Amino acid sequence: MTTAPVGYAPRPDLRHTAVQTVESTVDSEFPLLHLPMPGHRFRPDSRCATCRRDRVPAQVRRPPRPSWRSGPDEESLAWFRWLLGHHLATGVWRVQRELLTAALDPGTRRPDAIEAVHTTAALYRTYSTLLLYSGSCTPAVYARVIRTRMMAWHPAFSGTWARDHEHVSALLRQLKPLTDDTVARSLRANRLVHMAVAKRLVPVGRSLLRQSGGDPRDTTDGDRDCFDEFFRISRDDVCRHSFATQLTDRILLARADIAKSPLAVDHGDDELHRLQADLPAQLAQLASMVSEWKETRS
Repeated sequence: MTTAPVGYAPRPDLRHTAVQTVESTVDSEFPLLHLPMPGHRFRPDSRCATCRRDRVPAQVRRPPRPSWRSGPDEESLAWFRWLLGHHLATGVWRVQRELLTAALDPGTRRPDAIEAVHTTAALYRTYSTLLLYSGSCTPAVYARVIRTRMMAWHPAFSGTWARDHEHVSALLRQLKPLTDDTVARSLRANRLVHMAVAKRLVPVGRSLLRQSGGDPRDTTDGDRDCFDEFFRISRDDVCRHSFATQLTDRILLARADIAKSPLAVDHGDDELHRLQADLPAQLAQLASMVSEWKETRS
């Protein structure tokens, strides 16, 4: 079982309850997602055949292919989707980071920079579908399995501690002269989906951060590390091909999952239902976007 970061001391009674609940509903630990810090570039790996631009068999450093499957119970499925959905969302943020960093490059032509910003905006729809996927369990299961464990990890645990999402937001602010109504609409729609999912899962009460008296504007590096540790994200130097392979593996897991158990949450909102139905197409588009990274130089 992953341990909490230094500086975080979960209440023993809560941690015991959470760990017991989760350990009874998962088959094995989900593999780490290896990523650079959001401010760092991918680094070519001499052991990666694609980085070396040859096809000579090599000892490529490749994270283990996820083979984890949810169990037959709803608690196991909820935990599986919560972790997998957040890995995929983090992958989306990294793709957005690459697009926006390229757009900020002085050598990038203005039309190409604008296209990168618009592609980033379109990826917010992908992220919105992943919010629906991650939070597709019932409020009771969320409270019993997910919220309890997050509270045990840190009583103020918050999604606002996701450093990759934070970095994308900062890049978009730098590119404000290139943004238009398309970007604003995408951001607004994403916020509405996030609020709708939060309201459905926690119909009464507040987020753990607000409940504990925290402020999202006071996020520290320790908070960001806490988020990474909880969601099994390891910050390492990796090449873009390794990243693309990891993201592709997780897309395949999610597509297999929804083929077996399609999302069927009644959100009471036609737009959310359309978005929920769009998840397979969004995953396919994301897979197509990252597939070429496996064959291009870092």
